[in-house]
Amino acid sequence: YCFTPLAGYITDTLEAIMLAFISRKMSPVTMAMYTQFRDTFQHEPCTKSITLAQLNVMHSCTDPHDLEAFFHKSQKFCLNSVKKSFWSDWPLAKPSNFFTPESLHHLHKQFFDHNAQ
Repeated sequence: YCFTPLAGYITDTLEAIMLAFISRKMSPVTMAMYTQFRDTFQHEPCTKSITLAQLNVMHSCTDPHDLEAFFHKSQKFCLNSVKKSFWSDWPLAKPSNFFTPESLHHLHKQFFDHNAQ
């Protein structure tokens, strides 16, 4: 195989949520909901296989072109109703691995916005 690996993607929390195809009250790197963010244990990672399996179930029972029905079905899976991800066909791409912490995003933005200009 010859492909470009997706090793790191610097985002803030809202961008990570959009790119991971989850609803706003979910973690972009784990399967935790906002009510579970203070749990004392680590939740299972948000993997590519889980997200794509949920999207496949949604596509099999709801037409993506029927926006209202597709949106309501996506809420049941805590997804944000995007039809297909840009990383879905990339080997080894997993949101729980390639999203960097938000603190790294802030450091990058601080340097670029202030020091580099």
